[in-house]
This record gives sequence, C-alpha cells and structure tokens, in this order.
Amino acid sequence: MSQPVTKNIATNWNGVSYGIVIGFVAAYFQFKVPPVLPVLLEDYNYDKFIAGGFMSIFAIAGMAISVRVGKKIRKNGALRYLIGAFILMIAGSLIGLTVPESGIMMLVSRAVEGLGAAILAICMPAFANMNAGPRHLPIIIAIQATWIPIGQLTANLIAQPAVANNNWQPVWWAGIIATLAVAGWTLLIYKKNSKDFGRQAIQTKSEVPPINQNEQISMFIAATLFFLWQAQFMAYFTWLPVYLVDVRSFTADGAVLINQIPVVILLVFALLTGFVIKAGVRFFPLLLFALSLQAVSWLLVPFSDNTLTGTISLVAWGIAAGITPTCLWALPSVLLGGHRADTQAFAIVLTGRYIGILAGPLIAVAIFKSSGDWIVVAYTFGAITAICTLTAFYLYMLSSRIKELTP
Repeated sequence: MSQPVTKNIATNWNGVSYGIVIGFVAAYFQFKVPPVLPVLLEDYNYDKFIAGGFMSIFAIAGMAISVRVGKKIRKNGALRYLIGAFILMIAGSLIGLTVPESGIMMLVSRAVEGLGAAILAICMPAFANMNAGPRHLPIIIAIQATWIPIGQLTANLIAQPAVANNNWQPVWWAGIIATLAVAGWTLLIYKKNSKDFGRQAIQTKSEVPPINQNEQISMFIAATLFFLWQAQFMAYFTWLPVYLVDVRSFTADGAVLINQIPVVILLVFALLTGFVIKAGVRFFPLLLFALSLQAVSWLLVPFSDNTLTGTISLVAWGIAAGITPTCLWALPSVLLGGHRADTQAFAIVLTGRYIGILAGPLIAVAIFKSSGDWIVVAYTFGAITAICTLTAFYLYMLSSRIKELTP
C-alpha cells in the first residue's frame, strides 16, 4: 500500500470547514424523512414500500452519478456541479411541498433532492481531506464523520415541534433555507480563494502516484463493507420511529425524542474516535471492535422491552455507530494516503454506501411484511452486521498483504 504524501502542507481550515458544512446539509436532506415519517403515513397513507423508498431513492441517485461526477470534478473543478446540486435540492423540495399526497411524486421529489445531495456527499470528504495537513488529518476525518449524526440531529430538532402539531412542512422549508445559505457561501469563497475547493492538493497531484491495481481491489472491498454497514444503519434510523410508535406505543414526537439518544451518543463517539486514532490506536482492531459491538446491540433489541435493556441497546448501538463511520470515512486515506483520497477515490466508496442506503430500508420492510415481526428484522440486521465484521477482518488481512508487496 502506498504511504501518505509526506509533503508538509498546512491545513486550510476554510476549505475543511466548507467541505464539512456541505456534508451537514446533504445529511439533513437525507435524514429529514424518518422523524416525520409517522405523520406522513398518517396524512397520506403511503404504502410502506413507497415510504421506505423515500430514503432508498437517494441511493439510486447516488449510484447513478457518483463515480462519473467524481471523475468530472477531479478534471474540471467543482463549482458548476455544486451550483447544479443546490438547484436540484431546492427544486426537489418544492416538488415535495407541492404534491405530497402523491407517493410517486414524493419519490420523484426525493430522487431530485438525492441527485444534488450525492454531489455534496462526494465533495465533502474530498474537500476536507485534501485541505487537511497531515497533523490534523485524523481529527478532520473524525469531524467529517459527524456529518450524518449532525444532519440527523438537526432534522430531529426541527421536526420535533413540527410533528407535535402534526406538521412536516417546516422540515422541508428549513432545508431550502440551508441550501440557499451554502450556495451563497460557495460563491463567496470561490471568488476569494479557490484553494478552499481542494486546489492545493490538486496542484501537487503530479507528485502523487496513481492508484494501482492492488489498491483498487482494496477500495472495492471497502465499498462492500460500507454497503453492508450502511444497510443496517439506514434500516435502524428509517424505521425506529415507526417501530416505537407501532410497537412501543410512543407518540410521534416522543419517538423523535427517543431517536435522539443514539444520534447524540454516536456524535460524541465519532469525535472521540478521531482523537483515539490520532493517539496511535490501531485502526483495524478499533473498527472490528465497533462492528462486533453493533452486531451485539442488534441482538439485544428483542430483549429491550423495558427501560434498562432498551437504554442499553440504544447506547451500545450509538457507541458502535459513532466509532464505525469515522473508521469507514478514514478508509480511503488509510488505504491510499490522505492527499491521494480525492473525489474519484471517495466516489468508489460512496457507491457502496449508496447501495446500502437503497437496500437497508427495503430489506427491513420486506422482512417485516413477510414475518409480521420487527424482532425478525433485528435478528436479520444483527447477522448482516456480523458479516460486516468478517468483511472488515478480510480487508485488514488484504491491506496488510498489499502493504508487504508494495515498494
């Protein structure tokens, strides 16, 4: 495996901050549905497969464009694609606000939003990593790994008072306002300093060796791992509020409040993981521990019918879900070196993530419809997370072998 570029490049905090913030916006759009899903189901009586598709459709959009757009941005620059992303996200939101009673049109709305969010998701880790100096890279990876929980947390906080009044529209309008804000910031920083879009790394790319065949194999294994983990992650957060309402008899706003517990915990542990990695803890053993803990937490769900075991399950899942994404987002940098992990490299890994987004919620509802029991869903995703652990171990062995063979 090639080693990270050792050139002493100072961290460009403007570029890092911009990259992370556009990730927050993308995550907000992706996760604005689960906290309001009980209200949407009550108001419009969507079929559960259609409702699961509101999350999964993001995956189709991401898979359709990620690799191609990643290559184009690397070649032509990011500005035109970012502006296109903002237009798509606003247009998709307006479609949803206009014809929410149609499940098909709401799917179209989410697909259009998903195309825009996919572009931001590609740019987020690439901009953050390429603008990071070697000394700050582990911490910056940890911060960017918080994009999902912060997006979720923001969506939940905005949704809670809305769903208490049986409304969902304020969550959509908040997304439009956030998109307009980052669009303005994009134009401002582009005029001031294009290095904020990762140009300092691109200017030195002639010094960076291309990705070799062995590294490509390891990247595809990393994408597979991301697919498996993201599937269980999406299933958990898409259907947890519905499970709490239908099975545990919580109110819609009470379910949103309970949903905050794993989100807050995973946010804290995502940040802590960056410092742990920076302190020298070995990367793959940490990832294997987190995946094993997450598998166990799924298996605790059937026994979580009281406050104590329910809280233990939520906390254990949240800890593992905080450690794991920090490690997953670090994989391209671990496998290639920080400044070689550009939009093209992250597009490969993100393709696996999008397959997981597509599969997870739909697998959950398919199992529920066939069995009529959410506990069977929990056991299924416990098994999937165990497979994640085995895949991570295989990648660990493969990467060690590649490192030995690569000069």
